[in-house]
Amino acid sequence: MIRLRRLTLTSLLCLTAFAGLVSTPATVHAAVPEIGKIAVVDMQRVLNETSAGKQARKDLESASSAKQKKLDKLQKKFEEGQAKLAELKGEALLAAQEKLQADYLELQSMYMTLQQELAEQESRTLEKMYGNCQTLAKDMAKELGLDLVLIRDQSTVLFVADGVDVTDDVIKRYDKKFP
Repeated sequence: MIRLRRLTLTSLLCLTAFAGLVSTPATVHAAVPEIGKIAVVDMQRVLNETSAGKQARKDLESASSAKQKKLDKLQKKFEEGQAKLAELKGEALLAAQEKLQADYLELQSMYMTLQQELAEQESRTLEKMYGNCQTLAKDMAKELGLDLVLIRDQSTVLFVADGVDVTDDVIKRYDKKFP
């Protein structure tokens, strides 16, 4: 009997404690840090207006032009092969069609490879420039007492007050530090 009383008393205490936990809403307070000074940088302008960005664009255009010449040469060869098909008959026609199909596949493959190479070159350039801008942003944040530096973009930043955009300063510093 004593054992049953203890068990009942223990069960009641556990239920009471559990009910207190369930019925009492837990209040969690997340600490939201105060943000003081904020700045924005227009990366598109940095890419377009820095010496490194201009040089990178020239390099990409040059590489693109060279790759386009290779494609044009192969395209011309393919078109010449197509023109010769009208003159051929029988086995010679079949052989020429097979060669033309192989040339077409080669043209497609080269196009895809060259596109991929250009995309990779552009990606490496952008990655390098973004990394350099991060270094500059950290330095500027320390120097100017900034708490947050954002990339200015029409789809992410809707309004910027005067004095918050530090793009001109970033461009000057970029050209000085990464000529």
